[in-house]
Amino acid sequence: MNDQRKDLDRIDIKILALLQRQGRVTKAAMGELVGLSASRCWERMKRLEKSKIIRGYHAEVDLGRLAKLSTFVVQIKLTDYSYAKAKVFEAGIAGLPNVISCQAVLGGVDYLITVAAFGIEHYQTIMEHMLDTLNVSFDYVTLPVTKKLKGEASLDLTALLATAEDLET
Repeated sequence: MNDQRKDLDRIDIKILALLQRQGRVTKAAMGELVGLSASRCWERMKRLEKSKIIRGYHAEVDLGRLAKLSTFVVQIKLTDYSYAKAKVFEAGIAGLPNVISCQAVLGGVDYLITVAAFGIEHYQTIMEHMLDTLNVSFDYVTLPVTKKLKGEASLDLTALLATAEDLET
Protein backbone atom coordinates (compact mmCIF):
# COMPACT_ATOMS: atom_id res chain seq x y z
CA MET A 1 0.00 0.00 0.00
CA ASN A 2 1.23 3.50 -0.84
CA ASP A 3 2.53 5.33 2.27
CA GLN A 4 0.25 8.33 1.66
CA ARG A 5 -2.79 6.17 1.12
CA LYS A 6 -2.52 4.51 4.51
CA ASP A 7 -2.96 7.97 6.06
CA LEU A 8 -6.34 8.34 4.32
CA ASP A 9 -9.58 7.20 5.88
CA ARG A 10 -12.93 6.42 4.23
CA ILE A 11 -14.05 10.06 4.57
CA ASP A 12 -10.94 11.28 2.73
CA ILE A 13 -11.67 8.78 -0.05
CA LYS A 14 -15.29 9.99 -0.21
CA ILE A 15 -14.10 13.60 -0.47
CA LEU A 16 -11.64 12.72 -3.24
CA ALA A 17 -14.23 10.67 -5.14
CA LEU A 18 -16.77 13.48 -4.88
CA LEU A 19 -14.27 16.11 -6.08
CA GLN A 20 -13.24 13.82 -8.94
CA ARG A 21 -16.87 13.70 -10.12
CA GLN A 22 -17.99 17.23 -9.14
CA GLY A 23 -15.06 19.64 -8.79
CA ARG A 24 -17.39 22.59 -8.14
CA VAL A 25 -19.30 21.03 -5.25
CA THR A 26 -19.81 23.47 -2.37
CA LYS A 27 -18.26 22.72 1.02
CA ALA A 28 -21.76 22.60 2.54
CA ALA A 29 -23.00 20.05 -0.02
CA MET A 30 -19.79 18.07 0.38
CA GLY A 31 -20.27 18.00 4.13
CA GLU A 32 -23.78 16.63 3.74
CA LEU A 33 -22.68 13.98 1.25
CA VAL A 34 -19.72 12.71 3.29
CA GLY A 35 -21.16 13.23 6.78
CA LEU A 36 -19.01 16.11 8.06
CA SER A 37 -19.40 19.83 8.65
CA ALA A 38 -18.32 22.18 5.87
CA SER A 39 -15.38 23.40 7.98
CA ARG A 40 -14.13 19.83 8.61
CA CYS A 41 -14.37 19.12 4.87
CA TRP A 42 -12.37 22.28 4.17
CA GLU A 43 -9.66 21.20 6.65
CA ARG A 44 -9.42 17.78 5.05
CA MET A 45 -9.27 19.27 1.54
CA LYS A 46 -6.45 21.59 2.61
CA ARG A 47 -4.54 18.60 4.07
CA LEU A 48 -5.06 16.63 0.85
CA GLU A 49 -3.85 19.62 -1.19
CA LYS A 50 -0.80 20.11 1.04
CA SER A 51 0.13 16.43 0.67
CA LYS A 52 -0.20 16.84 -3.15
CA ILE A 53 -2.87 14.13 -3.40
CA ILE A 54 -5.11 16.89 -4.79
CA ARG A 55 -2.97 18.54 -7.48
CA GLY A 56 -5.50 21.09 -8.72
CA TYR A 57 -9.02 21.83 -9.88
CA HIS A 58 -9.88 21.82 -13.56
CA ALA A 59 -12.72 21.99 -16.02
CA GLU A 60 -12.93 19.18 -18.57
CA VAL A 61 -13.11 20.92 -21.95
CA ASP A 62 -14.39 19.14 -25.05
CA LEU A 63 -11.76 20.20 -27.59
CA GLY A 64 -13.79 18.93 -30.54
CA ARG A 65 -16.73 21.16 -29.65
CA LEU A 66 -14.50 24.10 -28.84
CA ALA A 67 -12.60 24.33 -32.10
CA LYS A 68 -13.08 21.24 -34.29
CA LEU A 69 -9.78 19.87 -33.05
CA SER A 70 -8.76 16.29 -33.73
CA THR A 71 -6.49 14.37 -31.40
CA PHE A 72 -3.70 11.98 -32.27
CA VAL A 73 -1.93 9.59 -29.91
CA VAL A 74 1.70 9.33 -30.97
CA GLN A 75 4.22 6.68 -29.97
CA ILE A 76 7.69 8.23 -29.82
CA LYS A 77 10.93 6.24 -29.84
CA LEU A 78 14.11 8.25 -29.41
CA THR A 79 16.93 7.25 -31.73
CA ASP A 80 19.87 5.94 -29.68
CA TYR A 81 18.13 6.63 -26.35
CA SER A 82 20.15 8.26 -23.58
CA TYR A 83 19.20 10.10 -20.42
CA ALA A 84 20.56 13.35 -21.90
CA LYS A 85 18.49 12.94 -25.09
CA ALA A 86 15.40 12.17 -23.01
CA LYS A 87 15.87 15.38 -21.00
CA VAL A 88 16.25 17.42 -24.21
CA PHE A 89 13.07 15.85 -25.63
CA GLU A 90 11.10 16.42 -22.40
CA ALA A 91 12.18 20.05 -22.14
CA GLY A 92 11.27 20.69 -25.78
CA ILE A 93 7.89 18.96 -25.61
CA ALA A 94 6.88 20.95 -22.53
CA GLY A 95 6.77 24.17 -24.56
CA LEU A 96 4.60 22.89 -27.42
CA PRO A 97 0.96 24.01 -27.04
CA ASN A 98 -0.43 21.36 -29.42
CA VAL A 99 1.05 18.57 -27.31
CA ILE A 100 -1.69 18.21 -24.71
CA SER A 101 -0.21 15.27 -22.81
CA CYS A 102 3.06 13.39 -22.63
CA GLN A 103 3.90 10.25 -20.71
CA ALA A 104 7.24 8.46 -20.45
CA VAL A 105 6.58 4.73 -20.79
CA LEU A 106 8.42 1.42 -20.63
CA GLY A 107 8.54 -1.05 -23.50
CA GLY A 108 9.12 -0.69 -27.21
CA VAL A 109 8.57 3.09 -27.22
CA ASP A 110 9.82 5.86 -24.93
CA TYR A 111 6.87 8.28 -24.86
CA LEU A 112 3.18 8.48 -25.61
CA ILE A 113 2.05 11.97 -26.50
CA THR A 114 -1.34 13.34 -27.43
CA VAL A 115 -1.42 16.05 -30.07
CA ALA A 116 -4.39 18.34 -30.81
CA ALA A 117 -4.56 19.59 -34.40
CA PHE A 118 -6.99 21.14 -36.88
CA GLY A 119 -6.85 18.13 -39.18
CA ILE A 120 -4.27 15.77 -40.61
CA GLU A 121 -2.30 18.43 -42.52
CA HIS A 122 -1.96 20.55 -39.40
CA TYR A 123 -0.92 17.47 -37.43
CA GLN A 124 1.80 16.67 -39.97
CA THR A 125 3.08 20.27 -39.78
CA ILE A 126 3.30 19.94 -35.98
CA MET A 127 5.28 16.71 -36.25
CA GLU A 128 7.64 18.17 -38.87
CA HIS A 129 8.20 21.16 -36.57
CA MET A 130 9.01 18.81 -33.69
CA LEU A 131 11.49 16.86 -35.82
CA ASP A 132 13.16 20.12 -36.92
CA THR A 133 13.34 21.91 -33.57
CA LEU A 134 13.58 19.45 -30.66
CA ASN A 135 17.30 18.77 -31.21
CA VAL A 136 16.80 15.04 -30.77
CA SER A 137 16.11 12.40 -33.38
CA PHE A 138 13.08 10.15 -33.00
CA ASP A 139 10.77 7.81 -34.85
CA TYR A 140 7.02 7.95 -34.37
CA VAL A 141 3.80 6.08 -35.03
CA THR A 142 0.53 8.02 -35.29
CA LEU A 143 -2.77 6.72 -33.94
CA PRO A 144 -5.68 9.06 -34.82
CA VAL A 145 -8.30 9.13 -32.06
CA THR A 146 -11.79 8.40 -33.40
CA LYS A 147 -13.64 8.88 -30.10
CA LYS A 148 -12.83 9.22 -26.42
CA LEU A 149 -14.55 6.51 -24.43
CA LYS A 150 -13.16 7.10 -20.95
CA GLY A 151 -10.88 9.56 -19.21
CA GLU A 152 -9.71 10.51 -15.75
CA ALA A 153 -12.82 12.59 -15.14
CA SER A 154 -14.93 9.42 -15.29
CA LEU A 155 -12.71 7.59 -12.81
CA ASP A 156 -14.55 5.70 -10.05
CA LEU A 157 -11.98 6.37 -7.33
CA THR A 158 -13.65 4.19 -4.69
CA ALA A 159 -13.80 1.16 -7.02
CA LEU A 160 -10.22 1.73 -8.22
CA LEU A 161 -8.84 1.81 -4.68
CA ALA A 162 -10.85 -1.28 -3.80
CA THR A 163 -8.97 -3.21 -6.49
CA ALA A 164 -5.70 -2.46 -4.67
CA GLU A 165 -7.21 -3.67 -1.41
CA ASP A 166 -8.26 -6.91 -3.17
CA LEU A 167 -4.63 -7.48 -4.20
CA GLU A 168 -3.39 -6.99 -0.63
CA THR A 169 -5.62 -9.68 0.85
